[in-house]
Amino acid sequence: MVALFPLIFNQNRYLTLSRFLSYTVFPLSWKNCFFLENKMEGRHSSPKHSAAPVRRPASNTTSAPEQRPVRANSEDEYRVRHETRVKIKADQEAENTDRAVQIRKPVKNRGDSVFRQVILDIVMTGVILVIFAFFHHVLPRITEKNTVIRPVSTVNVTQPATQTPEVTSKLPVTSDAPADPVETEPVPAVIDNRTEWQKKFADKFSDEIVITDNSYSSPNVSVTIDTFSGTYNGFYQTYYVADIYVAGIENFKTYFANNQYTYYGAQDAEAMARNSGAIISMNGDYCNNQKSGILVRNGEVYYDDPMEFDLCVLYYDGTVETYSPSEYVPADVIAAGAYQTWKFGPKLLDSNGKAMTSFNTTYVVEKEEAPRSGFGYYEPGHYCFVVADGRQNHARGMVLTEFAQLFEDLGCVRAYNMDGGASSVLTFNGSKYNIPSGYRELGEILLITETTDIDG
Repeated sequence: MVALFPLIFNQNRYLTLSRFLSYTVFPLSWKNCFFLENKMEGRHSSPKHSAAPVRRPASNTTSAPEQRPVRANSEDEYRVRHETRVKIKADQEAENTDRAVQIRKPVKNRGDSVFRQVILDIVMTGVILVIFAFFHHVLPRITEKNTVIRPVSTVNVTQPATQTPEVTSKLPVTSDAPADPVETEPVPAVIDNRTEWQKKFADKFSDEIVITDNSYSSPNVSVTIDTFSGTYNGFYQTYYVADIYVAGIENFKTYFANNQYTYYGAQDAEAMARNSGAIISMNGDYCNNQKSGILVRNGEVYYDDPMEFDLCVLYYDGTVETYSPSEYVPADVIAAGAYQTWKFGPKLLDSNGKAMTSFNTTYVVEKEEAPRSGFGYYEPGHYCFVVADGRQNHARGMVLTEFAQLFEDLGCVRAYNMDGGASSVLTFNGSKYNIPSGYRELGEILLITETTDIDG
């Protein structure tokens, strides 16, 4: 390793490289070391190749060019020149002898020189290893401790990459063999069993049954009764509007007196409401005093004859249509899915939902100021029962034009007049809600119920 110093400080690159290779690759070869030392000093590598420089006598004139020797003309000159050559030769031999002695002197201590060279190489190797360890191991750690890591703009980009090993390192180490399947309890699928009407009118229904003095709500039925008392169309009136929402068409029922269809059968309105489980009920069209026309109740067909009265049909899909006698064929109505039909009439709104001014009925029914009952339709699943008191001090009663206008004002698109007078009765939770003008038993009622298995 001593060879590193001449390699660094000697300007002769060739000699420096030769010395480096001899000292490092062949440190035990003294001959090579000696050769390099002589080379560094400008001498040959061994005594037998060394030659002493020829010394010539200095001339008296330094500037004159050298003259060729002149051939001797006498014995004295020859002798002088011969002695001079002999002397020069003797001097050269003496000088060569001295130089050979000087060159051979290191040979006497060759073992000591090699030993010292090996020791020096070991020491220098240790020094270099210490320096290397300092710069490679010690200094970087000191630099890391004193280095302040500042956030850069890419911190958000590299953040997920640094977090990923932390998450994956927590996973259990598994073997290459397939693991046994983990038995997990199946998550029950969330099934929405609500009807389309329940979804559409979800804000109208409640999870539990809630009853107040004028309202009823449950998962299947919503009823709210509003009472109006005051001047309407210039006359003092009292009427009741029951706003109704149902989950399905089966919540809308009709019920015959004594739960059977009989000619002129009749029963108390409150008794029929209680027997049928009605939440709210209204008198119907007194259909059991006729044996002709179209009569369908709760999907059961009783008659399917043509008639001269206006017809109202509630279909299974929840829609309501009102027809004049010339606008329908009984068989077609039944084939279209009639669920309920009424034949008292007349219809109160035209096809555009506007109040009619002339009606297919008798003069008395049209012009008399009387208690009224009517059925209104907004859209499938949304209906209304309307009952107006009359023939009393608190209520004058309405003519048909006024009653038709009331349905238009309520926003209905279809409306149909039921039996009126003393038959106009509205019940809520089994009790009369309006103030009838008299007492009369009824042949049948319209009702809203939670129970879906009513027969008649």
